[in-house]
Amino acid sequence: SGAVGALLVDSLVAAGGATLHVVDRRSPASRSGVTPIHDDICRPSDSTLRLIETTELVILATPEHVAIEGVRAFLPRMKQGSLLVDTLSVKSRFAKALATVHRRAEVLGINPMFAPSLGFAGRSVVAVPYAAGDLAEAFLDFICSEGASVMRLNAEEHDRACAALQVATHAAVLSFGVALRAAGYDLAAAEKIAPPPHRTMLALLARILSADPEVYRDIQAANPFAAEMRAQLAAALRHLDAAVGSDDAEPFHRLIGELRSLFDDTSTNYAALCARLFDVDPIAPRDRSES
Repeated sequence: SGAVGALLVDSLVAAGGATLHVVDRRSPASRSGVTPIHDDICRPSDSTLRLIETTELVILATPEHVAIEGVRAFLPRMKQGSLLVDTLSVKSRFAKALATVHRRAEVLGINPMFAPSLGFAGRSVVAVPYAAGDLAEAFLDFICSEGASVMRLNAEEHDRACAALQVATHAAVLSFGVALRAAGYDLAAAEKIAPPPHRTMLALLARILSADPEVYRDIQAANPFAAEMRAQLAAALRHLDAAVGSDDAEPFHRLIGELRSLFDDTSTNYAALCARLFDVDPIAPRDRSES
């Protein structure tokens, strides 16, 4: 019943031809074409287990600890010729848990690299084929038919990539917010003069803060390479501080030259992309009469 699960359910309903059930410990939302089941997948009832024994596809759209506990409870009951798909943002620990569970089903991991509200079209999905076969390939074909592009990685490659793509990005944005709050930042006053880079950072911060905190905590807490990446961010700030902390401009110029090399092998003009991001209407003054 969460955002990622709802995205997949809605896509499967729209594709047609399937009988869909949503199992949730909370009361699942009612939606057309779906049978809601109020149950805990970590301790599934006999009726839920009987359903799992006959189904062709089970999607785990849950937090990591639920997925690991749940898979131990029901994966041995899944039949030959069925597929389990997880949507976790961290894959390594789930992969280790899978290795301890008897299974006959294929197992595939996916990670949509976008907010579910944006939809699949034009977006990227990482696929982790733990034990993939024809059914996993068919599911990935379905994802591609929704307009997404798929990149395949193993569990460790996925988590290392996400340490940069998600852990570092979110940690930098959240740290930006922490620093502003500690400095007594007054957004109402600052937004009148805020330049585009600052407003963009505020927009990124607001987007993170408007989502489920557990999604972002999972990314920071569960990724085995997250602590190392946050340590790199802390070291980077100390390095920057040292580069600008003397009267000699050369260390800072050298730093900029080193950073420019990051873009040597990309086909994307990120400077032009930034210019397009900034080419937006200024923030309209808010009507102070609105509450």
